[in-house]
Amino acid sequence: MTQNWSISEGARKFWDRRVPYYLRVRDHFASLIEAGTLAPQSRLPSERVVGAAFGITRMTVRQALFQLEAEGLIYRLNRRGWFVSPPRLRYDPTANLSFTENALAQGRVPSSKVLSSESILASAWDCEHLGVAANEPVFLIRRVRSIDDRAVLVEHLHLDAKRCPGLLDEPLDRSMAEILAVRYGISVRRRRIHMRPTALVQAHAQALDVATGTPSLYVARTTYDQFGNVVEFDQEFWHHDVLDIMVDIYTGDGSVGSADE
Repeated sequence: MTQNWSISEGARKFWDRRVPYYLRVRDHFASLIEAGTLAPQSRLPSERVVGAAFGITRMTVRQALFQLEAEGLIYRLNRRGWFVSPPRLRYDPTANLSFTENALAQGRVPSSKVLSSESILASAWDCEHLGVAANEPVFLIRRVRSIDDRAVLVEHLHLDAKRCPGLLDEPLDRSMAEILAVRYGISVRRRRIHMRPTALVQAHAQALDVATGTPSLYVARTTYDQFGNVVEFDQEFWHHDVLDIMVDIYTGDGSVGSADE
C-alpha cells in the first residue's frame, strides 16, 4: 500500500488517554478517509501490520475496523481484506428511476450478473405479492448488481409470466424496466417500496463476497403498470454502506424541504 496511513510519534503524544485504544485507531483512519488521504476502494493494511504500528493487539485492531464498518466507512471482502468504501449512491425511492439510470446519472458505472433464471409455479407467497392465481407460471430471476465493479446488492425478481412471455430468452443483465417497456409495452406507473435493516444470509453474502451476517438494507419493491396491475415484485439485499437515501418533500406553500434536514 503506497498511501500514508501510519501515525507519527509526535501525533501519538496528543492522544487523549481517556479514549479507548480502538477508538483512537478508528478516529485516525476515519480522519484519513474523510480527508481523502485514503482513496475510495483502496485497501487498508493488514490487521497484523496495523497492530504493530500502533502497538496494540489484533483484537483491538478488529474492534476499530468493525466500528468503521458499522459506520459505512470501510467494507471487507472475504480473503482479500478491508477496503475504503466509495461514495454512497444517492437514492430517492419516490423517483421513477431504475438502478441503471440512477447510477449513470451520478457518473457511476452499473453492471449486472445473472445468477439464475427460471419459470416456477406460483406459491402462496407469489399469489400474495404478484396477485396471480396458485400454480400459475411465475418467472424468478436472481441477479448480482454492481457499481464501479463492486458487487453491492443481490436481487430477486418475481414477474407474472403471462404478462411477459419469452422473457427468459432476453438478455437479463439489462435494465428490466427497459425490457418490459420495449418488448412488452409495459410502462411503470407506480411503485410501492418497503425498506428495513437486516443482515445478509449465507447465500446473499457469498454472492457479494462478504461474511455471513454483514449488515444489509432490505428493499422490497412492488411495481404497477399503466393499468394499475402488479407486474413485478423485486427483493433487493443491499450492502449497508452503499445507499444515501434522500426524499424531497413538497410543503403546502409550494416550497421544497429535504427529508434529511
